Amino acid sequence: MKEFGVLLIMGSFAFATPLMGYLINKKYEKYLGFWAALSFLISIFYVFLWHQPNAPPSYLEIFPSPISSSLRFDGVTYFFTLVFLILGFVSALHSVSYMEHDKNLTIYYTLMQLMMIGLVGLAMADDLFTFFVFWEGMAISSYILVAFRYHLDEPVEAGMKYLIMSGVGSLLLLYGISFVYGVIGGLHLEQIYAYAASLLSGGLYLPVLIVSLFLVGFGIKAAYFPFWTWLPDAHPAAPSPISALLSGIVIKAGILGIVRYALPFILIDSSIYAPALVIISALTMTVANIIALLQEDIKRLLAYSSIVNIGFILIGVAAAGYGVVEYGLSSAFSHVFSHALGKGLAFLAVGGILYSMETREIIKLEGFGRKHPLTAMALAMALLSLAGMPPLPGFWSKWFLILSALGAGQWLLAFIAVFNSVLAVLYYLWLIQRMFLSEPTKYVEESHEIAFTIKASLLILIGIMLLLGVYPQLLYDVAHTGAKAVLQMMG
Repeated sequence: MKEFGVLLIMGSFAFATPLMGYLINKKYEKYLGFWAALSFLISIFYVFLWHQPNAPPSYLEIFPSPISSSLRFDGVTYFFTLVFLILGFVSALHSVSYMEHDKNLTIYYTLMQLMMIGLVGLAMADDLFTFFVFWEGMAISSYILVAFRYHLDEPVEAGMKYLIMSGVGSLLLLYGISFVYGVIGGLHLEQIYAYAASLLSGGLYLPVLIVSLFLVGFGIKAAYFPFWTWLPDAHPAAPSPISALLSGIVIKAGILGIVRYALPFILIDSSIYAPALVIISALTMTVANIIALLQEDIKRLLAYSSIVNIGFILIGVAAAGYGVVEYGLSSAFSHVFSHALGKGLAFLAVGGILYSMETREIIKLEGFGRKHPLTAMALAMALLSLAGMPPLPGFWSKWFLILSALGAGQWLLAFIAVFNSVLAVLYYLWLIQRMFLSEPTKYVEESHEIAFTIKASLLILIGIMLLLGVYPQLLYDVAHTGAKAVLQMMG
């Protein structure tokens, strides 16, 4: 029961933020970022304090029937909550200086905290009704944050595109939930898994429509092929700390939904959906990689790189669909964590670049590493991890994913994964070469020093990545905690 106190902590901080913003002088408003960061840091320690690795799931009923809303805390909850809060903490810390010249910062930090509450609530939801409520809370907050700089055309256009596409995804998801209730008579996870188990033991009904709606509804948020078109616009247009959250954890909400609620139906007949996941994974990696090669805007390049890595995560989900559930999900969760760290660090490093020289054009960033070595090294480390270079965490998670594909008998998918890793290395190294080996441009020469809070956020993520790279067992153990929780539900 005590585990659910994290939502109370986060909610208390979030609802106090508007009051604090009203009471303090506007010139101190930027320091609300420390308040938000404190909220996430306390929540991280709280989760660590009350999590017991081998304990059975705990439950908290919010409303009894007929609404029937409840929360659960298990290995999946622990894993995703930890990933969400770590990235939320560094993004809030980064925002203190990055957003200091923006207006309406009280609204900004309130929305950031509400979005994080929505994400943690998704990880704790024990039924599809509760899940959908938190899903919409997370989505609405993220729409507004993408368009936060509404005085500019690009954020408004990107936010509207994101709103329309994600709204359609939510509608399809709601249809899928209604069919689940119609078929099963309930929305709780235990009911869904029990129903799936009954079909595996001899049932004849295959809920094709439910899985299709879930794969599209969750797929729009996860931004895999062909539902990614909102992402390359939304991520560059949003403030860089929000780009880090969108790319690092918000799109992972779609993966969480697939694993929690679609996977039980997928496993009923893997001959239909596992090949579909393989095809989606391969197309997502390959097409997005090719488009990334053509980008001249550094944030758009990183946005397409996020799509590529969603394709990698789907390798593990596809392997689970073929019956390699434990290792497939462990490898998928490993890459969820390593990508969240790597892409979060990359976008926050780019945030440092924008703070210093206010340009996203790669050609103008040549030689940036010579004047600002820490920020450039942080970006280089993030890119090398995303490329799968040892001994960084991205290498280990990609290695686990390739092994899971081989374990599922998907040799071609494993080859495509290796090919796309090599392809990604090309533009990552090209970018690093421009940052360090080229002569500084006049834009770099005129750039100013990067603020301490931005550097601090980068150093924290660098430290975590080095720790997980040197001790990959820590990465795998945390991910395996989530995979074991899914297996336990399957019985």
